[in-house]
Amino acid sequence: MEYDEDFLEEISSQVDLVEYISQEIELKRKGKEYFGRCSRHLDKTPSFSVTPSKNVFYCFSCGRGGSIIQYLQEYEGLSFDQAVEKTCLLTHTDVSNMCYSPTVKLLKKLRKMKQRVKDNEHVIIDESEYQKYDKLPIEEWLNEGIRQKEIDLFDIRIDKRSNRIVYPVRDLQGRMINIKGRTRFQDFKSMKLMKYMNYFPVGTMDYLQGLDITLPYVKQDNEIILFESIKSVMKCFGWGYRNCASVEKHSVTYEQIRLLIRLKVNIVFAYDSDVSYKTKDIVDSLNKLKRFTNVYIIEDKEKILGGVDAKNSPSDLGLQIFEKLYQNKSRVR
Repeated sequence: MEYDEDFLEEISSQVDLVEYISQEIELKRKGKEYFGRCSRHLDKTPSFSVTPSKNVFYCFSCGRGGSIIQYLQEYEGLSFDQAVEKTCLLTHTDVSNMCYSPTVKLLKKLRKMKQRVKDNEHVIIDESEYQKYDKLPIEEWLNEGIRQKEIDLFDIRIDKRSNRIVYPVRDLQGRMINIKGRTRFQDFKSMKLMKYMNYFPVGTMDYLQGLDITLPYVKQDNEIILFESIKSVMKCFGWGYRNCASVEKHSVTYEQIRLLIRLKVNIVFAYDSDVSYKTKDIVDSLNKLKRFTNVYIIEDKEKILGGVDAKNSPSDLGLQIFEKLYQNKSRVR
């Protein structure tokens, strides 16, 4: 059974714990608390306490403690569900009102995150920070089929000092909240360099890369296609699939899930060929999202992308291959 924590706290507070426990354990008042001998072990010096102001118990000897529900479990041998049911009987509460679905549970968790997100708001970076990087031809991306038009639209530049391709990270209002760089060194692993790096602290991962540009098309098409990198977004944008964005990694954060739910559109995951949609974190994300909208995945079942070792994005082998994979996408049930 799934129970609403607020309701559990409410019914627990309605039981006078001193009165109830006194039926089993003799309690004597000492200051603001009541003490007695714990019935679960030899207790020569009373170590079992009840604090009326908090309506909780605690045994300083054996460490048992909690509310009425924990007392019923620890001292009357009830299961959690049985303890909840008995608490409902004691407070004349209908237990069916306490149950709630995983969907409501997720919504409650997402609502509680609002304050945490507010407390971790991004620092807005001055545009002058990005102007020091150079607008130069990015031959490797042009050779991969990304048009100069999209390179200019997404404002991709070169950090000559560290030999990185850089691009701005923006929120939905278009404000710059980070700068991300991708190394141009082919042997970056042997050089012990990171392939991608953020130039500023990341903070809350509550954005989707490129969505500040593609949002109108996402709403227009009632669908968002999620890739792992901005390169795939740009390539598809040039093909006319402009309703895309990048997660920038495999797993989806709760903040990103909250953002996707607010979009109220269908979601298509188009991850690289080396990613399994059966890994726990991805399965968890898919299960959360499918409660609110239609969720689809693009899988390379025929290995036309080259399989796991190739690590190709659905967009890497051209428009024709991408369209075939997209048309064969499957809905997450």
